[in-house]
Amino acid sequence: MSLLRKGMLVSGGQLLNIPLGMAAGIIFSRALGPAGMGQYELFRTTAVLAATVVALGLGQANIYFLNNRQIGPERIATNTLTVGSVLGVLLAVVLFAAVLLHRGYFGSVSVPVALVFALGVALGLNTNLLRTILTAQLAARRMVAIDVARGLTLLVCGGALALAGRLSSGSAIVALSVSSAAAFGLLLAYLARYIKLTRPFEWPLLRGVVVYGLKLAAANLLQVLAASTTVLLLRYLRSDQFADVGLYTRAVAVCSLVSVVPTALGPLLYAKWCSTRGPERARQAELASRLNLAYGLVMCLGVALLGKYVLWLLYGREFIPGAAALLPLAPALLFLPLFEVCNNLLAGDGKAMITACILAGTLCVVASVTYLTVPSLGIRGAALGVLGGNAFTGLVSLAVCRKLYGLRIRHCLLLQKDDWQVIQGVLWRRPR
Repeated sequence: MSLLRKGMLVSGGQLLNIPLGMAAGIIFSRALGPAGMGQYELFRTTAVLAATVVALGLGQANIYFLNNRQIGPERIATNTLTVGSVLGVLLAVVLFAAVLLHRGYFGSVSVPVALVFALGVALGLNTNLLRTILTAQLAARRMVAIDVARGLTLLVCGGALALAGRLSSGSAIVALSVSSAAAFGLLLAYLARYIKLTRPFEWPLLRGVVVYGLKLAAANLLQVLAASTTVLLLRYLRSDQFADVGLYTRAVAVCSLVSVVPTALGPLLYAKWCSTRGPERARQAELASRLNLAYGLVMCLGVALLGKYVLWLLYGREFIPGAAALLPLAPALLFLPLFEVCNNLLAGDGKAMITACILAGTLCVVASVTYLTVPSLGIRGAALGVLGGNAFTGLVSLAVCRKLYGLRIRHCLLLQKDDWQVIQGVLWRRPR
C-alpha cells in the first residue's frame, strides 16, 4: 500500500471519528449545557496538555530510532512500556491532587471521579508513547482501529449514561477515561508480540531516546500549549462563567473539520520523511501542502457560512452564542495545513528545535492576544488569539522550509494541473 493510500486510510479513520466525536459531543452538550460542557472540556484539555508534558517527546523519538537508527521494535516497545508505566503513576498522583486541591478552577468533582480521571490520563500517556510504533511501521489499519475504539467507546458510554438519566459532567469525565482505557487495551493487543517483560531494561537506549525526544518535546509541548492556552486563559480570565468555555470549545469542535485530514496524514509523512532526502522530499512536501490547503479552504468557507446553523442543529439553541467565535476561528484553522507539513518535514530531518522556536513565538502571540482581548470580547477574543498565532506559525514555518529545503511557495499554495490525476490514482487506481 502506497504512502498516499495509507494517508487516505488514516484520514478516512479520522473522518469516521468525526461523526463519533460529534455524536458524543451532541449527547454531552444537550445533557450538560454550556456550563457542564465547559467543565468537561476543561478536564479534557488538561488531560491532553498533561500527557504531552510528561511524554517528553519519547513517542516521536521512537519513530526516529525505529526508522532511522534501525532499532528493533521489541527493544523499543519493552523499554517504552516500562518508562510509560513509571511516568503514568507519577502523573496520576499529581493530577489527582491538583483536581482536589484547586476546586475553584476545576470545579467540584467527587474523589472517585478525580481518581478515574487521573488514571485515564496515565493510560492515555502510554497510548501516545506506544502508538508511534505503529506509525513507524505505517500500520494504517491498526492506527485507525485504535482511534475508532476510543471514539466509539466514548459514544457508547455517553449514550448509555444519557439513556439512564445519569449523564453529568462527572460521569462524562469518567466516560472519557474509559475510552482511553479501551484504546490502550487494543494497542497492547497489537503490540503484545513485541513486549518482552523479561527483557532487561536498556538505560543507554533510554538516554538516546530522551536526548532526541527532548528536542521533539519542546515542539510538541509548545504546539499543545498554543492550542490549549485559549481555553485555560478563558477559564482563568472569566472564572465566574464556566459557560464561556463550553461555548468556545463547541465552536472549535465545528471548526476542527478544517484540520482533520492534514492532522491525520502528518505522522505518516514524518515516518516517510525520516528516510527520504533531497528533491523527492521537497516535491512530496509541496504536494501535501497544496492538497491539504485546498481541502482546508473548502472546509473553511463551509464553516464560515454554515457554522452558526451547525451549532444550533447539533448542540441546541443554548450554544448559538458560540457562533461569535466562528468567523475568526475558520480562517485561523486554514493555516494549520501549512504548519503540519512543515512541522513533519523538519522533525523527519532531525531539526525539531527549529519548530520549537517557531512555536515559542506562536505561544507568545496567542497568549498576548488572548490575554488582552478576552476581558472585553470574551470568546471572540480567544478566537482572535488563535487566528494571530496560527497565521504566525503557518507563514513563518513555510518561509523556513523554503530556505532549508527549497520549497517553492507557489507550488505549496496553488493546485497544479496534475494534482487531480494524483487524487484519482489514490482513490480509484492501484499505483504502479
